[in-house]
Parts: sequence; structure tokens; C-alpha cells
Amino acid sequence: MLCPKCGFYSEKDESVCPECGRILKQASEIREGGAQAIRQGKRAREAAKSSPARTEQETAAKKERITVRRETGRLPVIRDPRGETAEEADAREGAEAEESAPVFERRRRNVYDEEADEITAMRYLAAHEGEGSVSRLVNWMKIAIIGVIAGFLLLAGGWFFLKNTDAGQRLLARMGRDANSVAYWAVGDEMMNRGDIDKAILCFERARDKDEADGVVDVDGLLNLGSAYEAAGRVQDAAALYEMIYTTTPSRTEAYVNHIRILQNSGDEKDLAKAGDLMKLAYDKTGEKTFLTQRSDLLPAPPDVKPVAAYYEKKITLTMSSYQGYDVYYTFDDKAELPYGGTKAPPEGIMLEEGIYNMRAVAVNGELVSDEVKGVYKIIMPSPMTPRATLAPNTYKTSQRVRLKPGVDDEKDSSIVIYYTVDGSMPDSDSPIFTGEPIVLPNGWVTLKAIAVNRYRKLSNMLEIKYKIEANPKPKSAFDAEDTLDKLKINGTTQNEFFSLYGQGTAAGQVQQEGFETECRRYDYPWGYAVMNLNKRTWVLVEVSYHNKGAFQAPRGTQIGDTEAYVVDKFRDMLQVESRSGNRGLYSTGGSTGKIWVQENGEKIIRYRYAIDSHWVQLEYLLNKSGSVTNIDLKYIQ
Repeated sequence: MLCPKCGFYSEKDESVCPECGRILKQASEIREGGAQAIRQGKRAREAAKSSPARTEQETAAKKERITVRRETGRLPVIRDPRGETAEEADAREGAEAEESAPVFERRRRNVYDEEADEITAMRYLAAHEGEGSVSRLVNWMKIAIIGVIAGFLLLAGGWFFLKNTDAGQRLLARMGRDANSVAYWAVGDEMMNRGDIDKAILCFERARDKDEADGVVDVDGLLNLGSAYEAAGRVQDAAALYEMIYTTTPSRTEAYVNHIRILQNSGDEKDLAKAGDLMKLAYDKTGEKTFLTQRSDLLPAPPDVKPVAAYYEKKITLTMSSYQGYDVYYTFDDKAELPYGGTKAPPEGIMLEEGIYNMRAVAVNGELVSDEVKGVYKIIMPSPMTPRATLAPNTYKTSQRVRLKPGVDDEKDSSIVIYYTVDGSMPDSDSPIFTGEPIVLPNGWVTLKAIAVNRYRKLSNMLEIKYKIEANPKPKSAFDAEDTLDKLKINGTTQNEFFSLYGQGTAAGQVQQEGFETECRRYDYPWGYAVMNLNKRTWVLVEVSYHNKGAFQAPRGTQIGDTEAYVVDKFRDMLQVESRSGNRGLYSTGGSTGKIWVQENGEKIIRYRYAIDSHWVQLEYLLNKSGSVTNIDLKYIQ
């Protein structure tokens, strides 16, 4: 039903207009005309929509009516696009309807059709105004909840993206936030390619710290960090990093190469030497022969040593030289550090005596040191064979003579020298030399001892043969405790006893006596002197020395002025001849010895000793150059 007054259209049959309250015709009366009016109104509305000017005017009017309604709560006076009110339009349209009902219906519907929809909406809002505010609140809450959920999902997705994707980690690394090491290595590469060295180093260092915390070594990444250090001029940091790399990962060659390059470019000879050492280490660890070739081009050539290391049976002269003209240093000490712990090799060479020599040598050019030349020289010269005797060991009733000769293998060696003794002592270089003359063996038990010495001063094993000669006369005894001066008991006669017999003499003060640690005092007399020692609480006689004939009764009737032959004949003599020095062994047993010693001034001493309680009692005869006794001395030696 269409209200002719306000233009409200109701789909139901109404007798009163719900909008303006106007009484409408009955539905039966206007059914046909109403339907026609509706059709005409639709057609008019469609025609109006096809006119741009009219459409704009209607739109503006609609907005104005809605605004007024919202501000005042009342419906505005509705005017159609011609500026007419509803009453004016009714009057005009009534007149037009009389002329042409279809036209009236079309225009009427065209003007009021859309506005009727708006009025209906306004009327609904007014009727449900309270409910509208609640509905609007509910709608906004829904929108807010949906927004919160959407925001949470967005944040969760962003977190997942940043934490669990490579792109997200790289984004965090670029922002300077915490990321994994892979992202920092990647972003560091980007910064390096971009030329931003400082930021690249920062990223690389963060990546390295994270890897170290996880126990991971990313060699490629560390090499990039080293390159960044070098690009930034931090050469020492780069060198330390390369050293750490090849220490923990010895098989990678890049770190060796980079560190060697840094050392070679430093311009310091010490660094060049270190580069040579590093080349050797790199070759040992990687087996890469390039390092060995590079090292041979850098360092001096090893020295030339002659003769070669080997076994030799004679002395050799070892020469060491460098064909490049460098100094050569050598050592035979396994622990010495070359070159500083070695010795500069002399041009004339080094004489190697018998022994084993572990030789090491290097050539030195400033701080550059060649590889070591090593060799073991064994100088072991042959020893002669044990000499032989022409007389077999046995007991003989008559005097015997014996000859010596070299061992079988040394018979043709003219350098062999044989030293021998028959006095019981061990043969040495001061013993008699066998010249080919027969050796006269003394009466009694006698032991022949002999050794051979060759040109290398090598000694043979000792020949030792015992003989028993039972010919006359029988041998005399050796010096013993029965041999005294005037029956004085050495180290037993007290000072008071001595003074009572020979006087107190002149005190010469404290003296240093051979073998004594306690205090000793000397007293001088016209015939010589006496020495006393404080033994516990008693002073006792420890030495008497005199040069006046008749002052004392010497052992076995000897006295001042006797000859060498006379004195020697009173004691045991094994008939041993003099050595090349003039010394002559008289006898030698475990507890007693007798020997003639030649002094530097040409004088001689006949010295006899016997052992008592691990000490010695010694009797000496001093002979002048003519062979006469000038002094006799008896003393106790601790």
C-alpha cells in the first residue's frame, strides 16, 4: 500500500499509514491501481537512475535527511528533487493523475520509493533505539575479540618465522638481535660483500662466540673472520686466529697458507724464520709438498758435512761448510737448541777422538736457519790383543828370565808398546816398557803383569802370570812396624816422653800435617824437627825428620850418607827396572809398598809404606843428585 501523503509503502494492506497516520483506501479498492502504481514507480525509479544529475541530487537529499534524523530524532520534511513538500506533491500529482493516471503513478513511485525505504529504516531504529545501542556494543566486542585473536595469530606467526626459519634468523642478525651462528655467518658474508668490514667482523665474532659455546668449530667461517681482520688492518688478530685454526684442525691448509703469507709480508727476518718453521709444520701435518718446496726456496741449504756419518776405527777430522757461504753451527748435545746452543764450525774441521758422536749441524743466514743435518759417528778404534809371555806359570828352582810379545793378530803391528811390572803393581804409562831384553824374575813369589797399547792409545786386556822362584838368596822383608827410629813409637810416644829424651826444642807454631784435621804443632831442633798432634787429650809424636848423621838410629842400620843401592838392599826388591821417567817400583802388596821417585830437581826419594788401622806409616830417604841420603823422615798419615 502506498501512502499518497508521505509516500510510505507498506507491503501489507493498511487502512492507516504507519508513517503519517493518513487514512488509506481499502485494499480491495486500490488493489488494481496500487499494483499499477508500484509498477509505474519502479519504472520511474529506473528512469531516474539513468539521469546522472537527478541521481546526484537524490543522493545529496538522502544524506541530508539521514543527518537531520540522527541529530534531531525527527523525520525531516521530505522534498522531492523539484523542491516540493509531500503536500505540494499531492496537489500537483492529483491534478496530473486526472490527466494521466499512469504518469502520476510512475512519478509518484519514482520520488518516494527509495525514501520510503529510508524512512522505514529510521522508524525501525527509533522503535529499537535502546536495543540498537546494546547491539552496537555487542558488535564492537566481537570485532575487538576478533582483532585480538588476529593480532595473537599474527604475533605467533611472526615469532615462528623469526625463530624457526633461516630468513627470520638472518633478519634478527641484521637487526642486531640474538640469532643463531649460521645467520651471523651469513649476514657477515653479506656485509663483507657490501664492503662494511666493521659490521662483518662484529657478525663473525658473534657467530664464533656462539659456536665456541656449543663446542663447534666452523673453519670456513673462521677463515672469513681472518680475512676480515686482515682487511681491517688487524694483522696480529688474523695471525692469532689462523694459528688457532691449524692447531685445532691441523688438516686444513688454508690457515697455514694465510699465516705464512702474513709472516713473509712482515719484513722482519725473525718472522721469515718463523714462516720457515711453519712451512715444515704444515708439511708434516698435511703432507702437502707445496709447503716443502716453498720452504726450500726460503731457507738456506743444509750444510755439507764430510766425511759421512759411519763407523770408523781411527780418528777423523770432521769438516762442515755451506756452499752458499753461510756460517755453520754444530753440536754433539742432543738437548742443545741450534744455532744458539751450538758452536760455530771452524774452517779447519773438528778432530773426533774415540767415542760416539751424535752430530747435528745447521747453516745460518741471519735469522733464517736451514734444516738440520744429523749423523752418528762411531769412532771405535781397535784394541790390541793381550800380550803373551815366553815362560809358562810354574815353580822354578833356579832364576828365570821371561820375554813378552804382542798377541797373534798384532805381531806385524810395529806400533804396539808393552808395559809390564813384576813388583806387584798394576802396569800403566809409568811402568817399564818391554824393549826386547829378557825380564829377570826375583826370588820368591812374583807376578808378571803386562798390557799392550796400540797407535790409538787403546789398551789390551792385562796379562797376569804368577811364578814361584825358589833360588837363593831368599828375598828380604818389606818395611813394617818393627822399623822405628830409636824405638820411638809413631803416633804412640807422648810429647812429654819425647821431650824427656830429646828436649823441648823451639816451638814453630801450628802446622798443617798431611791427613790431619786436628791441631798439630812443630818443634825445631838442630838435627831437624818433630811434630805433635793432640790425640783426644794427649799430645803424641806423629813425625820426626832429621838430617844429622847419628841423631837417630834409622831402621835396619841405615843412616845419613848411605847410597841408594845400600838402602834398597836392606828392604824387599823385586828387581823391576826403571820406567822412562826414572821411577822404579821396588815392591807392592796389598798393605805395603816401596818405590823410588825422581823429583823435578833431579833428587830422589826412596819411599816405604805400610798400612795400620786404615792409616799409613811412611819412611822416606831423601837422596841428593849424587845418590847419597841427606835426610830421613818417619811420619804417621791419617
